[in-house]
Amino acid sequence: MKIRIPHLVLAVAGTALIAAACGDSDTKSVTPTSRPAITQATQPAAQAPTTAAPTPAASAATPEMMPMQPGAEKMKLAIVSPANGAIITANEVTLDVTATGFDLTCDLAGKPVQEGKGHYHTEIDRSLVDMECTPQATISLQNVKPGMHTLTVVPAQDDHAEVHENAVSVTIDYQPANPLAAIKDATFATQPSIKIISPKAGDTVSGNFDIVVEVQNFNLSCDLFGKPAVAGYGHWHLNLDSTSGPMMGMGTMAGMSCTTVFHASTAGLAPGSTHTLIPLLTDNGHAPLDPMVSDKVEVKIQ
Repeated sequence: MKIRIPHLVLAVAGTALIAAACGDSDTKSVTPTSRPAITQATQPAAQAPTTAAPTPAASAATPEMMPMQPGAEKMKLAIVSPANGAIITANEVTLDVTATGFDLTCDLAGKPVQEGKGHYHTEIDRSLVDMECTPQATISLQNVKPGMHTLTVVPAQDDHAEVHENAVSVTIDYQPANPLAAIKDATFATQPSIKIISPKAGDTVSGNFDIVVEVQNFNLSCDLFGKPAVAGYGHWHLNLDSTSGPMMGMGTMAGMSCTTVFHASTAGLAPGSTHTLIPLLTDNGHAPLDPMVSDKVEVKIQ
């Protein structure tokens, strides 16, 4: 049995994790393009709201296969709600999910795989939305057109490789009572940037700690996770030690954020070791901007 890497959507600029838009400008500029994702999504990467039916949108690549950890086939999920075919009139939908065969944890994401540990990925119309480690996951329907859509949850190892054979889906009929205005392209006079404010290079960190960044000339938005590209919008990923490797470096991704703070953990890292924290801007489809926009600091684990 094999597992595959997540579907990634091709898009333009990005950064965020719950909704914050920052610094929108009408001044024309050249916006960095997204790097082609190794595994591309089957959702069109157009600069428009998602279609009412899951139709292919960036050319799809064959998912890269990776060996499973022992017991990965036991990592299973079930969607308790919404029911299949549910009519959704709100502008977001909350999934109630149960996990069996593994413990849900985000603290180990991007670190060496541990048997019986992991998280799950959410998708809309086969486009990766976010990683989750609690029984509830809320998906914004921003820039999603009314109609039928497919929501999927997929068990994932700590390195984000998915146990795709255990993915489960439901369809929803999105009929908004108060439709959201579509978020449209934004331009900036200068290039986007991200800078780590805290911790500082050489700092010692332990347990749970916050990584604070400053983002300029780029709008962070959680609501656009997994949606088609919108220029000037996206979020940022936090990687540990590397941004290369399979899945555009997602194997070492500790998580995603759409605010200027990321809650990190030293769980799974050896005391006394040193690691490099690398925040990088990505588009709505989780592909790093091209050229890459990132920063890094080295810290010591207590």
